[in-house]
Amino acid sequence: MIKPTDLALILKIVRYGSLAISILLILRMFRTFRRTRTISRKSCVLAALFPVVTLVIYFAIIGSKLTAPALAALSVFGLALGIVQGRKTRVWQENGKARAQNTLWFLVVWAVSYATMQTLVVVGNSLSLNVGIGGMFISTAIAVGSQGLLFARLSRPGGLPEGSLFTSAAAASPSSSAREDKPAGAEAVVRPAARRFCTACGAQLLTADRFCRSCRAPIN
Repeated sequence: MIKPTDLALILKIVRYGSLAISILLILRMFRTFRRTRTISRKSCVLAALFPVVTLVIYFAIIGSKLTAPALAALSVFGLALGIVQGRKTRVWQENGKARAQNTLWFLVVWAVSYATMQTLVVVGNSLSLNVGIGGMFISTAIAVGSQGLLFARLSRPGGLPEGSLFTSAAAASPSSSAREDKPAGAEAVVRPAARRFCTACGAQLLTADRFCRSCRAPIN
């Protein structure tokens, strides 16, 4: 039988281990949140469906001490954050595939939701209430709002801009020597320059920009 002192030590080790893992996951998120990814309507549906199923199972087994109006308010709050995140996510078409990239707004939404969830935990502990389900309602609503909006953006015909993240000015404007090398009578092909976007805030850039006109970040 485990002694009370040994049990307290085990719980302390688990608590500090969980804290270390959480810190590592947060640091990894800060490093990778702006990586580009391929998305589709199917991936949006799956990304929204998984947390909904998890929430339903958790709610059916554990339940909640929060009232229905409180859960509805948390859901609306999370849904609003998710819509903001979905609207601020960069989405474009590249080589026939839809691509997406988070902007700094992703961190803003994460920070607001994280602060709200921690507030719920503190209030729940002080009132001896099980409010963990409230945080799940927020995170699930964020997933539904963001993925639902991305699904709608992908469903609009011709709604995605063409282009890659980085486009050189030379590729957009062929040199005169290249034009002279074309055979006589050859029809000139004018290709539209792909759009460029700031990797820091997602604002659209002009070809000659060396600094973002919105956040003044340097453009490589």
